[in-house]
Amino acid sequence: NLGNMGLLILARDEVRVRLADQLPEAALPVLTYSESVTIHLNDDEVTTIPVPPSHTDGDSYIHFRNADVLHAGDVFRTVAFPVIDRNNGGTLDGTIEALAILIGMAGPNTKIVPGHGEVSTREDVMEFRDMVLDVKAQVEPMVAQGMSYDQILAARPTAPYEAKWGDPERFLTAVYAELAGED
Repeated sequence: NLGNMGLLILARDEVRVRLADQLPEAALPVLTYSESVTIHLNDDEVTTIPVPPSHTDGDSYIHFRNADVLHAGDVFRTVAFPVIDRNNGGTLDGTIEALAILIGMAGPNTKIVPGHGEVSTREDVMEFRDMVLDVKAQVEPMVAQGMSYDQILAARPTAPYEAKWGDPERFLTAVYAELAGED
């Protein structure tokens, strides 16, 4: 455990609150934040940027300014559809907003480190965001027409993306639940 090794764990306030009942004190974040924090380290400015609830309600980007590297955490991935953990505060609309923030922060040469997958570019994030927007745009009218989750799954609104991002069921479940107003 990193805390037992004497390392300071830095995370959003929400992360400590969420984990407080699940982990021993030594495993919890010692430094928490609700707004951006800049750390001056190894001749770089490292900034944590809290983003809207997306993968969870505790997501942040880490920007290594001088190195021109952005760590996106699980908001962005190159190997699968987004994981929107609604049980831990994640939202579809927050994912879309967080991806827009990431795109806005990235320059043409920025290296973007996903939560899972390969180091990427701004264009890769734009492709991922566009896929999320397209799936939402397809599912929204289906929900408005009263289609069930199973009917929407059978309609395969994610079909054009499955070769690249794999099994859509977990993502589509979260999209449907949010658009249908389920808790």
